[in-house]
Amino acid sequence: MNIPSDFRLPAWKVPVIEVDLSEIDVPQIAEKVTEYGKEALYVTVGTGVLAFQQLQVRRREAMTTLQTENPELATHIAEVADHAKSIATLLCNKLSERSPLRNS
Repeated sequence: MNIPSDFRLPAWKVPVIEVDLSEIDVPQIAEKVTEYGKEALYVTVGTGVLAFQQLQVRRREAMTTLQTENPELATHIAEVADHAKSIATLLCNKLSERSPLRNS
């Protein structure tokens, strides 16, 4: 990119504004900011708690619906979980046998 040798930035005149900061009550502003921050935090936490409770209600409703439509569901889930645990146990045992860190 070639910039011409006679290129100049435009001259802008910025008016100087005088601000009297002695009238600003910094402690009062800090107190208000703290107060609003706490209120925002309370609203955020409250919304999170309500969302979590709503999620729990939906989960319970879904489980009730599933158990009503399929009474054997709990037994089937328990069987699948037991099978997964046995596979995980076998895998852990195989890995621990091959581990170079095992105590002999």
